[in-house]
Amino acid sequence: MINTKIFSLPLLLAFVAIANQSCKRDDIKGEQINVQKVNAALSSNNGVISIPAGDTSYTKDALTVDIPMSIQLSDAAPSRFDIGIGVNNDTINNMIANGTLNNAVLLSAEEYSLPYLINIPFGVDKATFSLKVNLGAFEKYYGKNLVVAVELKDPSKNNALDEKKKTVIVQISTTAIVPIDQIHYVYFTDYGKTISVPVDKPKNYTVGIGILQVPLSVSYTSTAGKSFYLKLSPNQDTVSKLITAGALPNTVALTGADITLPDSIAFKDFNNSLSFPVNVNLSSLLVNPGKKAALAIDLIDPSVYKLDSARRTMVVVVDPEGLKYNPYYGTPLQLPAAIGSSVTLKAADFDLGGEGWGYHDGTPNNIPGTYRPNEGVDIENNGGNIGFTENGEWLKYTIEAPVDGEWDIAIAITTPNGGDRGLHVEIDDVNQTGRIPFTSTGGWGNWTYLHGTLKMTAGKHLMKFVWETGDTNLRDYIFTRKK
Repeated sequence: MINTKIFSLPLLLAFVAIANQSCKRDDIKGEQINVQKVNAALSSNNGVISIPAGDTSYTKDALTVDIPMSIQLSDAAPSRFDIGIGVNNDTINNMIANGTLNNAVLLSAEEYSLPYLINIPFGVDKATFSLKVNLGAFEKYYGKNLVVAVELKDPSKNNALDEKKKTVIVQISTTAIVPIDQIHYVYFTDYGKTISVPVDKPKNYTVGIGILQVPLSVSYTSTAGKSFYLKLSPNQDTVSKLITAGALPNTVALTGADITLPDSIAFKDFNNSLSFPVNVNLSSLLVNPGKKAALAIDLIDPSVYKLDSARRTMVVVVDPEGLKYNPYYGTPLQLPAAIGSSVTLKAADFDLGGEGWGYHDGTPNNIPGTYRPNEGVDIENNGGNIGFTENGEWLKYTIEAPVDGEWDIAIAITTPNGGDRGLHVEIDDVNQTGRIPFTSTGGWGNWTYLHGTLKMTAGKHLMKFVWETGDTNLRDYIFTRKK
């Protein structure tokens, strides 16, 4: 049984008093509650922090410049609380626009870092944090002052901001912090000469389906650093001025619609150079026969470092005449030199370049598409023959004659269709065979050879096979030296 007499009223009151004193001592050791709040301000010189301002105003490593900043409280923090950190871009933009800030550039969000929130411990009257600026921004805008407006916001626990001192403008001199001999300049590697295409040794182009691909190289000076990117832009004005000045005779300017560029290009970590492709629509090179075509490309907006203003533009001049030989296997078919000797060329191995360049086909898709599936020519039997042909379609082939001479060309065709049908073969745009007439071969499985004579000088030639009437399958050609 519990003895209730020990819980007398005087004893109970004494126990409560002791407990109350203990709580007060805990409050003294910890955070006081329900007491006066404080105002927070950013330390500065009349609202401005200028860097450098003595040897201790910043620290620098290989990647960043670290600028210490200080929050000053009106009194010791009565309890732990938080203050948000942000920026006020409108302030800087307005000051640049009205001329208050000269020779200045506003740092973008990718070029610096700030803590999102600062924790203010109980009992302190100031706190510090760092503004970290990417060293690459100093090079990118070298010669200008980097500017950002740092702002305190949203203190917790009903604490307040000093409205006159909550924002500080940080101005950083690029030239005072980065010596000029440490600047990384980004530039076109081959600047100083116009890139002429084609060059075969070494080959400076690739012909694909409907495109001419030209590789260009970009480099930067000084020690290789971390990865970064930059953008590209076509520059038709530069080409137009060169043409007007007579520096590019017999040349037309390609437009932005005629070329395809990557959205951006990126250097890998610790690599001083890179290559990227420029794709030119081959169809644009056919618009002005007999003329060269030129394009210019600008390097723009590097994420770090500085563009070399004298070497940021590259001009490329393309001579379509030099691009007409594009054999499927990379080298021309070699015609036989000995009288009576022969060589066979498969019809499906027409030249590269796509529609209007290596062939003309009335439909865009390859049916059934198992051989050279991305081409528009209809190739059957895994490359065995060309089918589904229409009037006026053609194929081109690069061939090479070892000597001046004549060759018989035997053309394997089949068709179940009768009537007045014909085809012909051109060498270098000259119809050498004339119309070769034929009629039904008796069915799709019945192949026959039609013959013509080709005269060529020693060297490369472009052979063009033309269906004057379609609905005729084509398998191969046999070239035999006649004389």
